[in-house]
Amino acid sequence: MAEQNLQAFIAAARQDPALQALLSSTAAADADEVVTMARAAGFELSPNDLVSYGGGVLVEYEDEDYFMKPLWWELAG
Repeated sequence: MAEQNLQAFIAAARQDPALQALLSSTAAADADEVVTMARAAGFELSPNDLVSYGGGVLVEYEDEDYFMKPLWWELAG
């Protein structure tokens, strides 16, 4: 179920330029912030969903924090 929710959110991000702009901003730098935005848009995600997807393909790890890669929704395959 978590992967389906993540895939739905990724599809929404790919289709919505306003959402892409929001997700590209510094307000969405880490997994926690992206999850907050996803929940506000009606998607049920957890930071772990983003971190574990594809073995970490969407995030960069630094000092126990997971920062989202630029245009991470395009890396989701």
